Amino acid sequence: MPFIRLSLFLILIMVLAACNQQEQNNEASDKSNENQGNINENGDSSVSSGGIVAGELEATLQVERDHAIFKIKNQTEQVKELILTGKTSYEYVITNEDGETIFQKAQSKAQYEQKHPITLKQAEEVEFKLQIPKKLQQGTYSLTAILHTEPVLKAKTTFTIEKN
Repeated sequence: MPFIRLSLFLILIMVLAACNQQEQNNEASDKSNENQGNINENGDSSVSSGGIVAGELEATLQVERDHAIFKIKNQTEQVKELILTGKTSYEYVITNEDGETIFQKAQSKAQYEQKHPITLKQAEEVEFKLQIPKKLQQGTYSLTAILHTEPVLKAKTTFTIEKN
């Protein structure tokens, strides 16, 4: 009989220890998720330039012949409102290999004024078509697109002009 009691007592201790360990793991995980949420809400997180990144606004930039597409995709689980902070909605800059600005354009869109913020539901995206000037000489260029919101969203890519 004492052997059975001792066995039951040891089993009870192991079960309680396992439950306590599981509880501590859950608390650590919750704190980690809470801290990550604070970073995203404060706008201190970096914006990715490719792939799926849960919890962030993703800015991408793709060059096609005579224009580029600047996309902002909501990769968070909440609806995001992007309120424009400046006089312009977005701008883009083309620089050459030496870093000299070759072309710069700022664009303002009435539908995206502070009265009408850009609202993005989960996995929804907004895109801006950026014209690339035809006067560019043959060479490699960098294109940087900036959406003037809080936080500021940027994407950068390089492209090559080849003339025959």
